[in-house]
Amino acid sequence: MRESQPPSELDALPEQERRASKRVSLVTQIRTVVEGQPQTLVGYSKNISSGGIFIETETPAEKGTELVLRFKLQPQGEILEARAVVTYRLGDEGMGLRFVDLPESVRQAIEAFVQEQEG
Repeated sequence: MRESQPPSELDALPEQERRASKRVSLVTQIRTVVEGQPQTLVGYSKNISSGGIFIETETPAEKGTELVLRFKLQPQGEILEARAVVTYRLGDEGMGLRFVDLPESVRQAIEAFVQEQEG
């Protein structure tokens, strides 16, 4: 269940209209490092867009936490690295992240993946 947040005009829109970027399914292992902490957390992505990613994990970080992510878009693909901030938590199911200062090469790789998955 989502943490309670004050309602906004966006809440009245269907989910697809609230998103700035098209999301597609992506199930891959994600390694996350919280800025300034030594441990690496492991979770699995559920979906991705050029704007962000949802990670399924039993231990989601707090809203506003900045993370460094390492993941692959394809099983044989290169490991991508991106910075992101937690925008919401879904109980102990996972967290929604917004990419921050996404390198152009990573943004292009994600956009190409999204386009490819849309068919």
